[in-house]
Amino acid sequence: MKYILVIAGSDSCGGAGIQADIRTITSLGAHASTAVTVLTAQNSLGITAIHKVSGRFIWKQLETIVDDLIPDAVKIGMLYSKEAVKEVARFVKKHCLQNVVLDPVLSASTGKKLLESGALSILKKDLIPVASIVTPNLFEAEILAHKKIEDQSEMPGVAKVIKQMGPDVVITGGHLQGECVDVLYNGSDLYEFCSSRIDTDHTHGSGCVFSSALATFLAQKKDVVKATKLAHDFVRCAILKGYDCGRGSGPVRPESGNKQC
Repeated sequence: MKYILVIAGSDSCGGAGIQADIRTITSLGAHASTAVTVLTAQNSLGITAIHKVSGRFIWKQLETIVDDLIPDAVKIGMLYSKEAVKEVARFVKKHCLQNVVLDPVLSASTGKKLLESGALSILKKDLIPVASIVTPNLFEAEILAHKKIEDQSEMPGVAKVIKQMGPDVVITGGHLQGECVDVLYNGSDLYEFCSSRIDTDHTHGSGCVFSSALATFLAQKKDVVKATKLAHDFVRCAILKGYDCGRGSGPVRPESGNKQC
């Protein structure tokens, strides 16, 4: 059994966040342990409230988990507060954790900020450098690199800028027009993972599923190129099987992501 530690926020409607992480990891045959960083009140139409978990209690959750077992991989998602970013960075450094996948959650698709003011600089200075791989979407990559991405040709240059912070980089390109392309840069080589666009509104949780799948495949001893390819294909299957859930954008279905599509 492989053990994946998930450090992320709770999505009360179950489509993204730590709920999607658990569904993904379980479907891939691994075990998810969790440290909750933030609670959200949300449904398919958006987030109405955010409640921070104290940095002290985040630390307590994490230390209690590793006191019993050391994870084979770590997935970090929504942190929201400055103290959460600081405590998680301190924890990763203290325990020299391996296969740390950071999904830098900065805002919701509705535009609501999911990282409080002042936390971004701490994220870039303290947390990104200790991650193994960072998985921003296009919007997040633009913020991290201070560079616009107008088309696919600009993704590699932005990935190289982010790589200067330390970890390998996967920019997920699902928000561009045309083909869906994820770009991986490991410091020496660029890889592109392409697939045709799926005509659906049911994409809620796709970023969470991608990063959790990537962490699980890394824990299963796949190299970063193979793990990224598998995660790309996994999310595509999950999107193809997305479903209605409420009046807004429905969630993807990670339980179908490890099957042939």
